[in-house]
Amino acid sequence: MSPVQEQLFFVLADDDPRLHEYTVSILREAGLLEKHESFYDPVSFLAFLKESEEEPDVILLDVHFEGSGLSGVDILPFIREEYPYIPVILLTGMDAEATDEAQSDVFTFFIPKPVTEDHLLRMLHFYLGKSKKSAEKISTLMDEMEEVKGYHQLLEQEVEELQTEQRRLESLSKGEKSDGKGFEKVSDILESLLTKSQPMPSFIADLEKLYSTQFKLFKKVIETLIRFDVQDSGTPGMNIHKVQGTQNVFSARLSRKVRLFYYSSAKTARKRLIRLDIYHDTKGMDKWIKNNYHSYAENEE
Repeated sequence: MSPVQEQLFFVLADDDPRLHEYTVSILREAGLLEKHESFYDPVSFLAFLKESEEEPDVILLDVHFEGSGLSGVDILPFIREEYPYIPVILLTGMDAEATDEAQSDVFTFFIPKPVTEDHLLRMLHFYLGKSKKSAEKISTLMDEMEEVKGYHQLLEQEVEELQTEQRRLESLSKGEKSDGKGFEKVSDILESLLTKSQPMPSFIADLEKLYSTQFKLFKKVIETLIRFDVQDSGTPGMNIHKVQGTQNVFSARLSRKVRLFYYSSAKTARKRLIRLDIYHDTKGMDKWIKNNYHSYAENEE
């Protein structure tokens, strides 16, 4: 095996003391170990993460803590609150189905028990390299979001002005109505910000309806749309699913109440934003998407 240039800070949480001794000796002999911390129960381990001033490089975590009532999968969300991108390697004697909940986390990996020296070192080299690539990908996304930050701030200012205008309109008599110019202004700015997405007329109509009926939710959806535009569709957390019975139509949850439907194929340069579902009308949306396929999927030749 090639020599390791970088030594790392490992944190090991497992209820078997023998595994601690065995693993630490392997890491030290391989030249991987700069220092380590050992914990034998999930509570003391989580307390350390909360209080520690130094960030670990790698966490080796047991899936099943005997008698604790908590598993490594259970405490993974608490780890991610403190350290979203640290590689976590789950040491497991369980089958893949039992650890399925952790599969969507691109910084979480698995090594089966019983742990062997050769397997541990090979998997560490592989997983750490994979984690580094994922971290670089996220860094690139953050850079892209920074580039549109100035425009995003401009959009936020416009939305704040609209919020003030809406309060003013609400204080007027019911007979007076907005002329819609406020929404048009925000819509124009939004379209100038979206570099990888193309809002279709049906989407704009849904967005305007949200603007006129649920302004706070409208503001949140606008902010999420900008993040959605710059992010890769494979980015964790987007909760993206293909719409059954359709070709190249997908849905993505923008908030707890709002789901976006969009069209994307190898022939389209930009994702086509086609509908917003703000009423949880699954049947109605499915019917509309199938009946109006030609309106958003045409002209691909």
